[in-house]
Amino acid sequence: MWFVSKIAEADYGCEERLPGEPLMALVTLESDDGRECRFEVSEDWLCNQGIDEGDEWPEDIDEPDEDSEKAIKISAWMDNYMDALREMDENCYVHEV
Repeated sequence: MWFVSKIAEADYGCEERLPGEPLMALVTLESDDGRECRFEVSEDWLCNQGIDEGDEWPEDIDEPDEDSEKAIKISAWMDNYMDALREMDENCYVHEV
């Protein structure tokens, strides 16, 4: 289970938010086994969900969603592709004339 340990204003640095860009919050979650996770989320979304510090996070972030699973598959495919390119490069000999 994950709990909201801290909600802070997102850091926009020296650049301001763009017109129409939502106000973001930096959320820190802590799991019951001590792991930590930080990410930005819209302050409006937090308010609409009624989420505050100390609350249980409404989603299981350990369960990959469809987009995460797709990204994992693409990453594995790219790793295999890069391995194949390296293998081809190692087996390809250029003979100088």
